[in-house]
Amino acid sequence: MPNSTLREVSRRAARARISEIAEQLFLARGYDETTVEDIANEAGISERTFFRYFATKDEVLFGRFETELQGLVEAIRARPAGEAPWTSLQHALDATFDELDERAAEERATLFKQIIDSSPHLLAGHLARIELFQRTLADALLERWQADHGDDAASEPDTRLVLRALVGSFLAVVNEVTLSAEDQPIPARRRIIATALDAVRPARSDLGGV
Repeated sequence: MPNSTLREVSRRAARARISEIAEQLFLARGYDETTVEDIANEAGISERTFFRYFATKDEVLFGRFETELQGLVEAIRARPAGEAPWTSLQHALDATFDELDERAAEERATLFKQIIDSSPHLLAGHLARIELFQRTLADALLERWQADHGDDAASEPDTRLVLRALVGSFLAVVNEVTLSAEDQPIPARRRIIATALDAVRPARSDLGGV
């Protein structure tokens, strides 16, 4: 394995460890009451080392959000040419679920919700990141649409708006099931999400319908 790859693996492991420690502190003490110094001390590192991995305290909590988003984007880009956007979104979500450690994911989702609910500041940040999620996934789908249909088709204002609306609908289903079925194990959530997504699948075949 190249040294650059080894460094990236080591960096990800360090970030994950710091995040886990920070999340436990946020839950025990409260987000606002927990300082960067507290996190660094608990992790056995200096504050200077902390800032090598995270630019802000918020990034500790939301860093995995960006990682998950990048994973979805890469999964969308890897889908076959000509595939309908809705279908690509479903397969990308399935690929993300397949890579999860189910128990760890369930525990972290519960912990994340408890922390978010405790702070209006964090809730606002979470909503902003959902907007980023929607915009980024729509851009990834637009790239695919451009490759399949040409620059002119992809540049039409309606195309971008439709794809944004499509992703918004998709994420609304996933978010609603995640919140409403938070006491269900991940396999059950996956089944409910799949059923709900099939129920709202677009009617137009080019967007993933039948």
